[in-house]
Amino acid sequence: MISMAHPDVTFIADLDVLKDDSTIKVRVINLWNLFSFYNNDELFSIEYLSSTTIQANVLKKYIYRFKNILKDGLAFYIKCPSFASQKKGAFRLTQQEHKLSFLNDTVVTECHDFSGTTFGFEFVDYQSIISLAHPENTAIDVIGLIIAFGEMVRDNAYMKKHRLNLQIQDANVNLWGDFAYKMHGFLDNNPHNLRIIVIIQFAKLSIWRDRPTVNTYFTVSKLFINIDIDEINDFKKSLDGDDRSDSSMNTITLMKSNKVSEHDDFMVKFRLKTIADVPEPVEKNTFIIMGIIKGILQNEPWHYLACTNCNYRAFRPPGADDQHDGNGLIGATNGYECHNKDCKKTETSVIPRFMIPIRVQDNTGTVTLTMFERDGKYLLKKSANELFKKAVQLGFGTAFYLGEINALKGLKLAFKISIKNFNISKKNNQYSICRVSDDEKLIEELENKFTASQVGNSQSFDIGESDFETQNNRTLKDQISGTDDNITPSTVDKNSATSPMKSFNTQTVLKRNLEEVFDLELNEKLSSSKTSKTRL
Repeated sequence: MISMAHPDVTFIADLDVLKDDSTIKVRVINLWNLFSFYNNDELFSIEYLSSTTIQANVLKKYIYRFKNILKDGLAFYIKCPSFASQKKGAFRLTQQEHKLSFLNDTVVTECHDFSGTTFGFEFVDYQSIISLAHPENTAIDVIGLIIAFGEMVRDNAYMKKHRLNLQIQDANVNLWGDFAYKMHGFLDNNPHNLRIIVIIQFAKLSIWRDRPTVNTYFTVSKLFINIDIDEINDFKKSLDGDDRSDSSMNTITLMKSNKVSEHDDFMVKFRLKTIADVPEPVEKNTFIIMGIIKGILQNEPWHYLACTNCNYRAFRPPGADDQHDGNGLIGATNGYECHNKDCKKTETSVIPRFMIPIRVQDNTGTVTLTMFERDGKYLLKKSANELFKKAVQLGFGTAFYLGEINALKGLKLAFKISIKNFNISKKNNQYSICRVSDDEKLIEELENKFTASQVGNSQSFDIGESDFETQNNRTLKDQISGTDDNITPSTVDKNSATSPMKSFNTQTVLKRNLEEVFDLELNEKLSSSKTSKTRL
């Protein structure tokens, strides 16, 4: 935030939390509404950022006074703002220790003689991103030339979780939701423009296995694409002194996604089996089964503590004490130890991830499988970290199975299963789930596929008409709110065929080397790879 010369105006650097009669002169460079977590239609606060840069908000009780005054891009005198603290450890949009808060005594009037910066960009050097020198908990601004882009990923029902991957200069970038569609529309409408300069303001840096990625941050970020402003025009001129859009030196690479579609993964690539046909762990294998989750083995852990850098299991040194921060992360006095040879952080903080032992049944038998974070979060609509924090807040032990986890019981799903090297070396037949599908049409296709392959065979794969009817009539919300049954089947149904889990031992089977399953939890931001360059 810049304050202009005026006897009554206080510069941002001179603001004093002990004084409540300051006047500042600022331009609003970003303005957004924050809605209630419990009601998406209820406006909770108005948030804004001003050059250069301090965050401010108008809480619900005072919104009526300021909502028709504050405008993005305009400058204002703000008299008698209050100061609110920034949440410790949380992601920050500015470097300031405090943010402004508008109260009953705050007065806002428009300023017509502001000559400061228009957009308030504070670009970071790409080397600070690549070298991991820039902190993850502070917003960044980046500008650069697009050299590659991926396909739009629409693997979630919520549009705000759709994403488009870009390569800008030396940085990997993910645009989410509306930003992804804005960029996608520009690329479609300008297929021959090979010199596309973008600015992403108020982005969030994330680091996965020592690989940094720049992400748009909810609706707070701003995206500028080839618009006529000084920063983009100057950047174009800096590119070898050649700002012609038809330059033969410019190419854009289309990055093809490695991610296999759900349909191909379940219907084409791998063989469908009954549980009775699930093989013993003698060789690596991947296959598909269908079944109903009959229960959870609640005498086994439902989570593990993962290194926040690489997602491998981390270990607490003897004598270290757990310390919880406001985000659910856990740090130890002497630091948790990550034993992943590819992770550069030997001492790390940790975060809970799902590792849920479930019992799955079809009409040929019952099998025990392990479900990890991606699928658990998708089905439960909650992360392991959220449930872990809830258990701590309620005073339960972190090993306690909260009722939300029982929502998995009764779900009819298709499972992609892998036999890993760990299973083979340890003769461990509790296999890992690579992927689940709850798509009713896909499951129906799988059932038809199995029936067609079993013509003349008296044994049907039908899971049971009553179970199917129950599944169709049950929503996940009903299961979360209505389940209180903690009884878990641990043996094969007497009426079913002999289960392949004949050597199952619940006390040892989950003592597994988690390195064999972390490839299932790969960050989706790293799911694309480049093909050869294509001239557009």
